[in-house]
Amino acid sequence: MKYLFYFYTSFNQKFLGSLLDEAITLAKDKTNDVYFAYCGGVNSMCVFNPKGSKLTCRVCGYCTKKIIEKYEIKAISLSNYCTKSSINGIKYNNAEDLRKVNYRGVNIGLSIMSTFISSTRNMSPLMDNHGRSYFDAHLSQNVRFVDALYNVIKEIKPDYLYGYNGRYEDSRPIFDISRELNIDCRLVEDVKVNGISYKLVYDNHLPHDIKYFVERRDFCWKHYSLDEESKIQLGKDFYYKRRHGEPSGDVKIYIKDQREGYIPEFDKDKINIAIMNSSEDEYAAVGGDWDKLKFFKTQYEGIIFLLENAPSNVHFYLRIHPNLSQIKYRYHTDLLKLSDKYSNITVIPGTSEMSTYTIMEQVDKVVGFGSTMGIESSFWGKPSILLGPATYYYDDLAYIPQTKEELLSLLTAELTPKVNDNLYKFGAYTLDKSPLYKSVDNIDITLEKKKFLGISFHTTPFMSIWGNPYITGLSIGIARKLTDNSLFTRYTIPLAEEE
Repeated sequence: MKYLFYFYTSFNQKFLGSLLDEAITLAKDKTNDVYFAYCGGVNSMCVFNPKGSKLTCRVCGYCTKKIIEKYEIKAISLSNYCTKSSINGIKYNNAEDLRKVNYRGVNIGLSIMSTFISSTRNMSPLMDNHGRSYFDAHLSQNVRFVDALYNVIKEIKPDYLYGYNGRYEDSRPIFDISRELNIDCRLVEDVKVNGISYKLVYDNHLPHDIKYFVERRDFCWKHYSLDEESKIQLGKDFYYKRRHGEPSGDVKIYIKDQREGYIPEFDKDKINIAIMNSSEDEYAAVGGDWDKLKFFKTQYEGIIFLLENAPSNVHFYLRIHPNLSQIKYRYHTDLLKLSDKYSNITVIPGTSEMSTYTIMEQVDKVVGFGSTMGIESSFWGKPSILLGPATYYYDDLAYIPQTKEELLSLLTAELTPKVNDNLYKFGAYTLDKSPLYKSVDNIDITLEKKKFLGISFHTTPFMSIWGNPYITGLSIGIARKLTDNSLFTRYTIPLAEEE
């Protein structure tokens, strides 16, 4: 069997290590041919070099090649497979146009926007001269990158393609090309549990595929080494942990600064409905069901519809997600102004100490756009109305209107919370994916944070080029530091928002 791996940089040690561990395992079988491709400068910008430092690029290429070769895997620089490419014919006037750009079956526009939004949280960049120059450069490198991948695949003719995650422009082409050429694809992610590193492997699906999420969740439920009662308790634990501000699958605990019982005044003569919005930028450029299942184009548009069309006996309480607190773009700031224009809404900023869970307890029902508060509300006995894509969309745990008329009727209807076993499966899977874990068997990818002369960097045992992981980590740390130095960079990131 022939296997072709791709990862772009040694600057993300754990991601590279997770893929490299898979490659080493496959290479132990001498009947396999294992190749590991890396960027080699095909892309002048990436997540770890967003401003295009040439020096950073050279250090990265050198280190990545040396690390792959150290483990006796055939290293391939994509720069050797470049051909003359052009973006002539690619037209776009705004971010929405850019999202739709497809080149040779690869959603390059979507992946460019996904990378950009993740780094800036700006969903609608202004396409002035600065913005267009920046995105033209990204389109050019993506066309070059896709062509190079097709060329190396044509030469090697792999049976399997391997990549990491598949969301950003540095990795999405691997997945999309695999679909175009009907080649099996495995995407890898790393996860750390109780200090131990594991791998998660996704076969022929993106990790954020909603239906695949359900499939993997059900697999875990079936393969937990627990009796049925213990599995249900594991699922319940997720909701109790979230309710009490304990670690439960999120990077942050968003209620730690909220005060239990602190809520706005409620008019008991009205139907009180909480709107639990979410960080809209998080899945703004993922594609698939995350676009298709939207009831409204934007959350703001949906909220305006509710305010302008709900019966007069309905009052809304918008709990802005705390993860939006520092966002200066209009998809957040416009929400803060809603109560100035509409009398049927109380806006609770993300910075407010008001308790999200106490608000949920006091209202009659909850409207959400994909936030886990939608499914949590069902668990705690509140009817939930879902107006957008969510990992629990297909679980029959929320009321999902098919028309605007149906949505308006749900606002005043007597609803009961939707509860079934998927409620517990969701909670259990969020806390425990252990049936899917693959061990890291060949190398040690444990990260250790270091600092030298004000330069922060990480070391990891498998990343030793000059006989010392510390020197390798420091070299990478210095190179990454230079990505912000204008003497070495080629681009500046556009932050202005479209009018």
